[in-house]
Amino acid sequence: MVIRHRTGWTFLILVLAAALLLTAGLYAVDRLAEKRVAEQVADNLQSALGTKDPPQVSFDGFPFLTQVASRNIRQVKVIADGIGTTREGLLPIAHADLLITDVTTTDWFQTMTASHIDGSAIVEYSALQEASSIPVSYAGDGRIRIETTTTLFGARVVAQVTGVPRLDRSQAITLGDPTITVAGVELPDFTAEAMLRTVLKPIPITGLPLGLTLSSVAAEPSAMRFGLVGDNVPLQG
Repeated sequence: MVIRHRTGWTFLILVLAAALLLTAGLYAVDRLAEKRVAEQVADNLQSALGTKDPPQVSFDGFPFLTQVASRNIRQVKVIADGIGTTREGLLPIAHADLLITDVTTTDWFQTMTASHIDGSAIVEYSALQEASSIPVSYAGDGRIRIETTTTLFGARVVAQVTGVPRLDRSQAITLGDPTITVAGVELPDFTAEAMLRTVLKPIPITGLPLGLTLSSVAAEPSAMRFGLVGDNVPLQG
């Protein structure tokens, strides 16, 4: 009886050990698959975003192998710096955080398409000015300042317009609640309204990565913060 009892325990221990080894092996394969796909996604996005270094890529959901088998990744988080550094035509973006959902592939992640992208981007005022050729700076209290040259009483003067940045239908920045100052003097309402119609031009925003569009805009002391959104987006350059 003692021998049978010990034999039973030995068998149980062997079964548990085999189960643990199998679990550890599956976990290792799962982590390896996640690492390989993350590298492929980062490589594709580095080309598409024009960044000097690969962006940071992470996935939600475990196990990951089930997503690989279905060729559908539920959610991808991306952090990228220096967008547009190595690719002409893109708006220079200092930093971007993107949440990419429902990524599908037909060739085992060599090419991928995202059902939806939502995120935010930080664009420094100097980069915005260079891209739009319009002098732009922060004016405080969530407002921006635009400088423009205009004619007042037959003389060429530099006018400063401040306002709260807003998006128009053409994906350009306009100014809400605008005020205008000429030679350091804020103009009275009747004069300001007439001049604003002449000098206040929308700031075009072009060259967004991945064909994304703007969903929001806000002025911060050191940069503009844009909301980004897109549907059915290819994740390759």
